Amino acid sequence: MERVFGERYEVEARIGAGGMAEVWRGHDRVLNRTVAIKTLLPQFASDASFVDRFRREAQAAARLNHPGIVSVYDSGTDDGTPYIVMQYIEGRTLADYLAAGRTLPSMQAAQIAQEIAEAIGAAHAQGVIHRDIKPANIMVTRDGKVLVMDFGIARLVAGPETAPQTAAVLGTASYLSPEQAQGQAVDARTDIYSLGTVLYEMLAGRPPFTGDSPMAIAYKQVNATPPPPSSINPEVTPELDAVVMRALSKNPANRYQSGAEFAEDLERARTGGHVLATPLLPTEGEATQVISRPQPTSVLPPTEDEPGGNRKAWIGALIAILLMLLLAGGAYLVVMMLGDDDGGTALVTVPDLTGLTEAQARTRLEEEGLVLDDINRRRTDQVPPGRVLDQNPPAAREVDEGTAVDIVLSQALKPVTVPRLDGLSVDDAEAQLESLGLALGEQSQENSETVDEGLIISQSPAAGEQVPKETEVDVVVSAGPSVVIVDDVTCLTYSNAKARLEGLQLRVELGDRVTPRPECPNSVNIAQQDTPPGSAVPPGTTVVLHQGLLPTPPSPSPSPTP
Repeated sequence: MERVFGERYEVEARIGAGGMAEVWRGHDRVLNRTVAIKTLLPQFASDASFVDRFRREAQAAARLNHPGIVSVYDSGTDDGTPYIVMQYIEGRTLADYLAAGRTLPSMQAAQIAQEIAEAIGAAHAQGVIHRDIKPANIMVTRDGKVLVMDFGIARLVAGPETAPQTAAVLGTASYLSPEQAQGQAVDARTDIYSLGTVLYEMLAGRPPFTGDSPMAIAYKQVNATPPPPSSINPEVTPELDAVVMRALSKNPANRYQSGAEFAEDLERARTGGHVLATPLLPTEGEATQVISRPQPTSVLPPTEDEPGGNRKAWIGALIAILLMLLLAGGAYLVVMMLGDDDGGTALVTVPDLTGLTEAQARTRLEEEGLVLDDINRRRTDQVPPGRVLDQNPPAAREVDEGTAVDIVLSQALKPVTVPRLDGLSVDDAEAQLESLGLALGEQSQENSETVDEGLIISQSPAAGEQVPKETEVDVVVSAGPSVVIVDDVTCLTYSNAKARLEGLQLRVELGDRVTPRPECPNSVNIAQQDTPPGSAVPPGTTVVLHQGLLPTPPSPSPSPTP
């Protein structure tokens, strides 16, 4: 027997499970769309604390509206089972991509982290701290779009204040911030640290800290400093190294202070700009330290020269001068050898290829003595298709002549199939269009004898057409059946009355004669109409008209008697 939540959401198939909930693919009967339904496991449904966390997830996610955050449509409880209805995403989690220690190209990892930073920055602006940023809570769609999900242990705060931590430390040890691991109060910067661990894992193939137990890992989160990711993956640039290590600062004041600030520095690291990842506080132990007051300057008494002291000093100075001369001579020889064109490799500056076509980029690289190597593509609507979005090495970097440069070309967004809207209300149609990345366009009205008032009669573009995202769909909305207001045709001649009513798309029949009206006693005039004037009737309604009685002929006079 199929399960239906809220008499609306049909369960189709189980697609995943976590520590406290299961996720199902479902169908929304009202909006005719695929959804994801998250349900609390039966063993937790009677536990008030778990139910509260589940409800808090729905509240936290429902107040967020950002393309990088999985949307929550509805929530409730059905037969004792709490459920949340969410946007259905076709793709894989970032954890799936990173399984078995796999890494991502450094610029791709930076791009993914940048999109996550922008999403959590939007959540922070709404007073929501995620507190469980990890690869398993990041979805990557088939077209490369990155979305944050699972606000199960999120905290809602009204402003910049911190969120209190519970007695239990919630989260996943490998991605906990130091303040989370210690059970301290947290603010938005805890998500910055967790995202730093995710970026580290994308670059290095493992989180910053590993251990035999969650407790051991949590201890390292508080007390140990991880090696920079470049020590594990030499492809990581110094700029990206600096960004990662700043995000992983033990002291929250040393980290990026917002998701937007983190995202902006990742953008600079990807494009070869000057990153702002400079420590704000002392890094030794990552804690604020009290520096002792310096001792006042004092005058020391002159020391007496030891016997032979001047001679030893001159000998030491002479040895130092000889060493400096030897070093200078060696440096000169090295410079001369490096300056020799035979066997040396010239350095060239990587040009900025952003916005160029593939052919233009290839030509520009060849002009600088570089070669175009790998070409990837990314869907976007920000620039025309076929233009360079990203490059590696980045622009302005000095590299050896002949170095291969990879580029990412823009690709048009995947077209969207226009859904069928006829029979839906305007609100339902708008919600369905927005869920697909489309928009509701012009709304016009038209009378209909078959479609109820307020429902959609037709649309343009038609259902089934393939259109770009953000396309507007125009609709014609039923104004209900058309009606005609019956005119007053009394005292008109039958021919005039008939013409007027037929002009209103009404039928006319001539009925029996009746007593004429005092104001128009002529029998050729209409004395009565069966459908009263002012009546609202459908077009084609028959109106019966009655003329006045014919005058009675005078009785013949009696003939005179002879």
